[in-house]
Amino acid sequence: MTGAELTALLANGKVILLGGPGKGYSGTLNITADGKGKGEVKLAGGDIISIEGVWKIKKNRFCRVWKGGRDAGKEVCETWVKTGPKAVDVIAAKKNIGSNSWE
Repeated sequence: MTGAELTALLANGKVILLGGPGKGYSGTLNITADGKGKGEVKLAGGDIISIEGVWKIKKNRFCRVWKGGRDAGKEVCETWVKTGPKAVDVIAAKKNIGSNSWE
């Protein structure tokens, strides 16, 4: 997605569905228009990871700093590659790190 597409999608806030069937995890992330995000991910093994922090759009990427999870405290910039009208694969550091969708 382009920066303009990401901005249009998230400008008024959005609930992002994380992962899903066959992905090994699922959860939700509530993105707010003021650049904050909060949610949780449930791993296939049952562990739950809380997600909370800040986000912004930089060029054509969704950049975030979460307080928890595997990259806590680090800025991660993701490229969102459309896989459908309301779904994307999430790419960071040239690796597919998951999938997001929304209603």
